[in-house]
Amino acid sequence: MKMVYIAHPFEGKPENVEKVQQIIMKLLHKYPDVTPYSPLHATGFFYHEFPYEVGMQHCYESLRRCDELWICEGWQNSKGCNLELQYALMHGIPVKFLTSEGDIWT
Repeated sequence: MKMVYIAHPFEGKPENVEKVQQIIMKLLHKYPDVTPYSPLHATGFFYHEFPYEVGMQHCYESLRRCDELWICEGWQNSKGCNLELQYALMHGIPVKFLTSEGDIWT
């Protein structure tokens, strides 16, 4: 199976965790050969406990271990998504863009 890092705008908002959860459920049905990894679910609970840069270091480490980066809609206005995209591009990690329905549009 391919491990895919799912980047979604967060800003510490619980409703964004729910949004990415809905997208991941769609992805699980559309792409049975993919294991989605959500940093919002894995590390979002300590978003307000540490400086932003510390949280991003955890994201980069997880992204480094994934096969691809899939970015959800709204990424253009998300500092974290843009940083994750830059990291992936700098480290040769393939990138795909997702619609809110979980469709790949790249």
